Order: sequence, then structure tokens, then C-alpha cells
Amino acid sequence: MSKKRLIIVDVSNFIFRAFYAIRPMHSPEGVPTNAVYGMLTMLMKLLSDHRPTHVFLARDTKGGSFRNTLYDQYKANRTAPPEDLIPQFALIDQLIQKMNLPTFSMDNYEADDIIGSACVQWKEQFDEIFIASGDKDLMQFVHGNTKLLDTMKDKIYSPDDVEIKMGVRPEQIVDYLSIVGDTSDNIPGMKGIGAVGAAKLLKEYGTFDNIVANVDKLKGKKTIEAFTEHLELGILSKKLVQIYTEIELGHTPEETAVSFYPTQELSDYLKDLGFKTILTKLQDMRFQHHMGREMDKRVDGTPDAGPIDSPLFHQTKSSPVTIIEVNEHNFDEVLSEALATKQVSIHNCYDTDDIYARKITRIYFAYNDTHAYTVESNLVESALKKLWNDPEVEIVGESLKRDYVYSLVNNIGFTAKKFDVGLAHFNTDSVSRHDLDVMMKEYLNMEPGEDENQANGERAYALLVIAKILKEKMETLKVLDIYNSIDLNIIPVLAKMEKEGISLNANYLREFEVELSTEIERIEKEIFRIAETEINLNSPKQVGVLLFEKLQLPPVKKTKTGYSTDAEVLEELDGMNLSEVPGLLLTHREYGKILSTYVKALPELVNPETKRIHTNFNLTVAQTGRLSSTNPNLQNIPVRSPMGEKVRKAFIAKPGKILLSADYSQVELRLLAHFSEDPTMLKSFQDNVDIHTQTASEVMDIPVTQVTSVERSMAKTVNFGLMYGQSSFGLASTLKISRTEAKQYIDKYFARFSSIKTFLDTLKDKAEQTGYAETFHGRKRFLPDIHSQNRTIKAQAERMAINSPIQGTAADIIKIAMINIDRQMTEQNLKSKMLLQVHDELIFEVVEEELAVMKELVRAGMENVVELRVPLKVDMGIGINWYDLK
Repeated sequence: MSKKRLIIVDVSNFIFRAFYAIRPMHSPEGVPTNAVYGMLTMLMKLLSDHRPTHVFLARDTKGGSFRNTLYDQYKANRTAPPEDLIPQFALIDQLIQKMNLPTFSMDNYEADDIIGSACVQWKEQFDEIFIASGDKDLMQFVHGNTKLLDTMKDKIYSPDDVEIKMGVRPEQIVDYLSIVGDTSDNIPGMKGIGAVGAAKLLKEYGTFDNIVANVDKLKGKKTIEAFTEHLELGILSKKLVQIYTEIELGHTPEETAVSFYPTQELSDYLKDLGFKTILTKLQDMRFQHHMGREMDKRVDGTPDAGPIDSPLFHQTKSSPVTIIEVNEHNFDEVLSEALATKQVSIHNCYDTDDIYARKITRIYFAYNDTHAYTVESNLVESALKKLWNDPEVEIVGESLKRDYVYSLVNNIGFTAKKFDVGLAHFNTDSVSRHDLDVMMKEYLNMEPGEDENQANGERAYALLVIAKILKEKMETLKVLDIYNSIDLNIIPVLAKMEKEGISLNANYLREFEVELSTEIERIEKEIFRIAETEINLNSPKQVGVLLFEKLQLPPVKKTKTGYSTDAEVLEELDGMNLSEVPGLLLTHREYGKILSTYVKALPELVNPETKRIHTNFNLTVAQTGRLSSTNPNLQNIPVRSPMGEKVRKAFIAKPGKILLSADYSQVELRLLAHFSEDPTMLKSFQDNVDIHTQTASEVMDIPVTQVTSVERSMAKTVNFGLMYGQSSFGLASTLKISRTEAKQYIDKYFARFSSIKTFLDTLKDKAEQTGYAETFHGRKRFLPDIHSQNRTIKAQAERMAINSPIQGTAADIIKIAMINIDRQMTEQNLKSKMLLQVHDELIFEVVEEELAVMKELVRAGMENVVELRVPLKVDMGIGINWYDLK
């Protein structure tokens, strides 16, 4: 006979955890729903993972409890719930009611009292009682068959676990909290004794009362004062902490029997809230529930009345997939059958990240929804040659760029059609993680098991199923075209670039390391001279004391631990011109970062076989669609300081070859001119007039010839800043002018360029209506926060609504250019190679006799990639290292 297990849910604890754990979501009507969704998934997981026979939800009432009479400051420090949570309380009430989950509450008592009473009064009625909560107060009931279940950490607390976490046994929790207090409930505790001290006292004396009885034996001034001068606070705290366990519950254990069933009413409710993914799970669950009832009928024909049993409650525990080993005996048969289906998902197991040393030790593939197949190592290459090179077959993978690089390095070939689930997921939700295991949990409620062979088979199976889901989702969201035309086609281009890599001048970096180290040492000595003392410049505390106590500079902002000395603070202090130290500290940090992140680190990234650096280009990291790179991160190499730019000297051409760079000139401003159709801006670009000088001339109402370099620089900051939704506060900080001056400049700018203001406002309005920002080519960035009731969160989403169409279009344009240029280079059988993409710049390693052809091909490929109202312009440079290309 199965165990009778009661789970009691602390509703308030669940609601707040759900709200903060789930990113902002909204219903089709714009009502916040993240807490509702989180509550639903937490309750479903609770039922699925722990399969209770009985369950009830305990909740507080609005009127407070008897504790407020004992102490009027009880919970007085609680702030109002977040704005976005308030409308969700009623929705959660409806959710619980439609899930048919019993809920208990009682006037003048808290949920904790109901939980405690049930644990004490019903402990003989159940084999196990789990308290589902993260509240440490409830640890006092952990004893015997009663345990605390922290669902967020997926941990069940026994008495020993409580002692490890809290330092005291469960029976000492009340006394412990009486001493240390509880700031979340405004329980005062006893002044002068912290957590360690309280645990030590209880370990020695056992109980609060025994400590009081032995007050004459206590040591330490603060401890003695606590148990003499503040004893009354401890006694009061104990009354507040002690959970009342003698409530007349008014319910029987039988009333809590699990009776959850995914009714149509629940499905309709979730559909109204926009919870599409989980609806599929519920529909499948309803079907399986009925099937299970038919299968489990008793001999007398009546259905089993036990708790609901469905795949939704078991997929994390058992696998829907059978693994079949492919060997030389069944190899041809299985591969032929797989290829005949025209769609095969493959999960590859790599042994290292080194693209030239790594091997695929085993592959797992699937072509139906019942089996996964695994190929032993000696047959892997043969299998991949067949699977990857049938142009009629679509290969589904989780990281096809990595697979394509492998095919290039090992001369296997990859001519099959491709579907990358990570890229597809990015197109439907750029915010979430795009790892396969995360998607398995999101779409299939599957978590790969501990058995590695089974888990990898499940991943292959999941790829096939998730691909179907994402194809439908992309079609619904109308992003399938950009996925097929750009995202899939850029994969081979980037793979070739990663395989090729770029040469590094290690000797130069060694010399540069000496130069940088000398400069860092010089700056340190200068700071110590001004400070008249030596300090640890990497210690925020010591730097704070130097700046704000010794040098008496005005504190800009404080943190919980003291003065803030972050870059923003140092820049503001430097702008005040009160001391040289803030500026020196900024330079010291910059040089230190360059030294550690690039000068010392780059030589470690050189591949031992090729003697080149092979960066990894990421397609699903930047939410705007821009490429990013890792190992090394080429996008973050400093270019605004002379010392930072010198890092680029280390990247060099092979002997006998030359580097060619092609950099879009002001592409984002050109796009702004195109989208806004501002006549002045359009004319500036069409006439090839410097846009920043033109802007300064228009805003300041002076001739172009009279614009100074300072005025042009200010206009440049405004041009780029306003395009990214920068406020007057942000502009003032950047330009080191007053907010009044910044606002006046912005007002003048928009008065002169009124169509830009109209366009930017239109972008916000469109995002508000549709829930997303969209690029020229149709890439969408979904912005759930655009409907947030929180003004700060909403403003951030509005900034994204403004910059994403422009940044995203620039990203799409350079990807299309790369695809076209790569195709032309292949068709013309050129020996030159495309090596790097950084921001709006492409870098090629060119055979010298192909230089003229390459310059013409690249310029045409980049400037003619899209038809705009203004011309795209590319600046080119040649040299033997990256630095010389500017």
C-alpha cells in the first residue's frame, strides 16, 4: 500500500517566490501574470515530483492576527506588494479554485498557525507530512514524519539539515528566533546577540528558559546586557515567534485528498491568460488520465480512485525514449530508415572545446517519437558522413555552427538542410536561455536523468519534438523568414571564420606587458604620493577611505558596506576637478583590465596546432541580434583609449598576406535617417556632409564652417544617445553639463529634427500595441515589460523599443553582407579569407594579388546589401596588423 503523504503549501511564500523567480509576463489584455504562471508551475511541479495523496493550501487573512495585539509593531515594516503583483492576487485565487485545491484560512490567525496545527494534530493520520515553504519559522515542526520542503532549492529538510542550516535543532528554532529576532516580521529579538552567539548559547544551555535561569554564569558584556536589560524583548519575541498549534481546524484530513484534474474550465482560464505552452501539457495530461483510468479499472469495473497519474507527473522520473545501439550489423538498415524520413535530430558528444583537437566520441540521433539511436565511436564518422550529406534530409541540432566547424576541420562535409533549435528559440524568445536542457524543461517538462546514455538519447528525442513546436511557433510569430534567410545561412560563414582564426604576435604582447606594467606602477606611485600613504587600490573600502575621508571628496553614493567607488562615481568625481586621484584610479583600472584580460590572456588562447586564435561567434547572446564573441571577446577590446587600441597591434596577417578592414560609417544614424525620413538628416547623408557637424549647426543655429570640434563632439553624443533613449539626466552625466543645459539641448534637437522625435515615439507606441520591436528585415524582439505597471521597468522596455529596430537592423545588414560576400568569394574561387566581425567592421586576410578584387567585392557586398533612402558607406583600411587598419 502506498504511503499517505500530506503536503501543506504556504501560499504567501509561494506567491512571492513565484513573482520574483519568473520574468515579467502579461496576458493579452496587458495584465501582469508572472506570479500566476510561477504559482501554477510550482504547484504542478509539487504534484509531479512528490505525488502527495493529500494536499491543502494555508493562507493568511487580511485582518492581521492576535500577534498585532501583543505587539503593534509586528510586521509594521512590511512594504506594500510590488505594483505588478497586486492585480495577480485575485488571479491566483481563481487559479487555485479552478485547480480544485483546498485552501484553509482563519481570522485572527496566520497561515503558519494553520500549518502548525495541522502538523501537530494530524501527524498520526499520515505517513509523511511535508511543509512546502522557505520560511525558517516553520522549521520548528521538523520532527519524525514531518519535514520542510523548499521547492525553490528542491531540498527536503530533516532535523539534521535544519541544524546544519540554522545552527540549532528544530526544537530550538523558537528560542533561537526569540534571541536574534526576525527583521522580515519586525520581531525585535535581544540586542547585542547575533546568530552565532545565539546558537552557541543554545548549544550550551539547551533552551531560552535555561539561559535565563543561568544568567549569572553568562560571559561577555553584550550577552549579559541582553539577558538582563533586554530580557522583556526576548520574552515578547518568543510569544510572537511561537506558532499556535491548537486551532480548531474545522476540516478533516480526508477533505484534503488530492482531486486535481485538468478540467476544460482550467484550460479556458489559462488560455485567457495567454499560457499557451502549458495548455498543451494539460491537454495531453487529460487524455492520458482517461487512458490510465481505463487501463487501471478494478475487476468489478469501477475506476481506481487513487491520485491522478499521468506522463506530466512522471516524465522527469521515467523516460519516454528507448535507446537502440547501432553497430556494424544494423548500421545500414537504421541509417537508411533514418534518411528515408527526411528529418533526423542529432545530439553529438564532444570531448573538448579545442576545435582542432576535439572528437565526437558518440552520437545520438532520432527520427521518430519512440526511439533514439546511439552510434559507437568507431562508426561515428561513417554515420555523420551519411547523415550530414544528404541534401534532401533536414538535420536538427542544438548548436549546428559547432557541428559545421567540426565537419570543416575533419573534412566530413555538411550539405544537408539544417534546423538549429537554439537559434529558433532565440527568434521566439530572445530573453530566456537557449540551452537544450532548458528547452526540454520548458516545452516537454523533461529533465535528463542521471544515466548519461539515457539522458543523451532523451536529448536527441527532445530535439526532434522541440523542432516541430518551434517551427509552428515561428510561423505564428512571423519570424520564420528571417530565420531561414539570415540565421541559418550565416552558420557556414561563421564556421569558416572560426576554423580560419587569426595570427597573434606574442612577442609584441610580451613587450606591451612590460610597458603596461611600468605605466601601472607609475600611476600607483603617483596616487600614493598624493595620498601620502600606500593602500590596496583593488580594495573598494581602502579606496573609499582615501577619497572621502583623507582627500575629503564629496561622497556621490553609498552601498550597504560603505562608500561606492565604481566607475560612474570616479567619472563624476573626476569631472569636478577637485583632485587628480579619481582620474588616476580610472586609468589604473583600465590598464589593469587590459593587462589581465587581453595582454596576458591572449597568448593562452593560441591554438597549439594552428598557432592562431579561434574566437567563437555567438548568435543568441545579444538580444538585438548582434553577433558577440568569446575566447576572446573581440567586441570588448577597448578602442577609446590609446593604450586599449594598442591591443589590436597583436592581431596580424600571415606572412605574405595583408589584412583588409571594411567598416560601416555611421550605419545606425543612416538607418535613423531612413526610418524617420527626416529631411535635414537625409540631405546630409545624401550630400556626404558630416552628420555631427550638421547636427551642431542646426541645433546651435550657426553655419557649418563655424562649428568647433567641441560642439561637433557634443552633437555626436546627442545623435547616438537619443537614438538609444538617453534622458536629459544621462546626457548631462555624459557631457558633464547641468540637467537644465542637457534638457535645453534635447529640446532644441527635437525642435529642429521633429520627424526623429515622431519616429521614436512611434516605435514606443508600436511596441505597446504589439508587444515587440521589429527590424527592417522582420526580426522581432519581444518586450513583455512594455506593459509593466512599474514605471522604471516600463521605461527600460521603451528604451529597448527604440534602439532594437535600429541596432537589430544594423546587425541583420552586416550578416546579409557576410553571407553575400562569402558566396561571391566561393564562386570566384578566391584564396583570401574572411576572419573577423566586430561591431560594424569586417576583417579579411587577403592574398596580395587579390587585394584589388577583394576591395571591390567587399565594398559592393556591404554598400549594396539593402536599398535605403540614404547610401551606406564603407571605410576601408589595409595593414599588417589590426591597429594599422584604422
